[in-house]
Amino acid sequence: MYLLRNDGSKKQRGLDGFFEMGSYFKKRVQYITMEQFILKEGRPSGLFPVPAENMQRIIASAKACKPGDVNNCNIIHDHLEQHAVTANITATHHECLVFDKGMYERGIPDNAQSAIDFCSSGKRSLVYMTKQLNHPQLLYIQAAKPPTRMLSHYYGYLHFTDVAEGNYYKRYIQELLHFRHEIFCAAGKIITFLQNSGKDLGFATDSEGGGAYSSLHIRRGDFQYKKMKISDEEWYITTQEVWLKNEILYIATDDKDTAKSFEPFRKAGHKLYFLNDFTEMAGLDKLDPNWMGMIDVVVASRGRAFAGTFRSTFTGYINRLRGYYGLSMKDSWFGQPDKKEMMHEFNDEHSKYHVNLDTYAKEWPDAWIGIDADISPMTEIY
Repeated sequence: MYLLRNDGSKKQRGLDGFFEMGSYFKKRVQYITMEQFILKEGRPSGLFPVPAENMQRIIASAKACKPGDVNNCNIIHDHLEQHAVTANITATHHECLVFDKGMYERGIPDNAQSAIDFCSSGKRSLVYMTKQLNHPQLLYIQAAKPPTRMLSHYYGYLHFTDVAEGNYYKRYIQELLHFRHEIFCAAGKIITFLQNSGKDLGFATDSEGGGAYSSLHIRRGDFQYKKMKISDEEWYITTQEVWLKNEILYIATDDKDTAKSFEPFRKAGHKLYFLNDFTEMAGLDKLDPNWMGMIDVVVASRGRAFAGTFRSTFTGYINRLRGYYGLSMKDSWFGQPDKKEMMHEFNDEHSKYHVNLDTYAKEWPDAWIGIDADISPMTEIY
């Protein structure tokens, strides 16, 4: 998200720039903005007063901080670091944060083995949520830098030894933390067109409301994992048996030359569509340009079959949405040959694809499989 400044202002955006955090969200999650926090607690009578000479700048930065600007984000960070406790709860490959009622209340875990099993597969150390950690008036978790960086999926880092409680919070994320309505509305117009076009060719939607077309996410551009950037020919050779004959394919991509790229798919008889084909139909030119990737994600998530780019978090979120919709991961693939079927195996302690290893490189079925129950899902049913 810190890279999503694709407009003239180049301003940093928060969660509410992309996720729906209005009245429905607020009914379940109590929060205030940084500006509200500074106005309340930064005053002389507040818990964490700001020096009078810095007040205007810090309020301006709390509204919208910009790297390199006179009201840059460091003003906020410095103030919080001065007054807050920064706990060592980094979401890296070295630690996991465990919630256990017994450990919190009595200092003796109710289910120590559950925590050990979750953390030991990645050879990580356990950090329990304790009364001591919960004691500070202000706890500061800055997700972008040590010692509290959060480069991890929440379900691969946070662990509840009570399965029912863990599933509750997984449902919480599924139900509450979703893209803004404008993003889904624009994507819905595109999905409707693709599905109607697919039906005209004899393809049907499935019982979950997806399908009638298939989709790919092909990440290129400034992607830092160079080995994952493969040619059009390699993409087609790896995935050709996934697609139905003459099936419509929607390709979410940052490739700048979509008119000339992906020719092997066209030669095979597939009609290709890209986001820029729907600028007028979906009113994309009237929307925040930083939403385009999210619209791509939603459209790609509704395909009958899907092939994405390993190590791309956009591909990962497409797969998570497909899991939330109830679509089988047996219909999700990667374009990289050696990673092609990684989504086809549920992770467990015997799996080589365990969630705790290299956790952010893909999404894992832990986020959605069996979360409506109060017991752990059976991994053999997947």
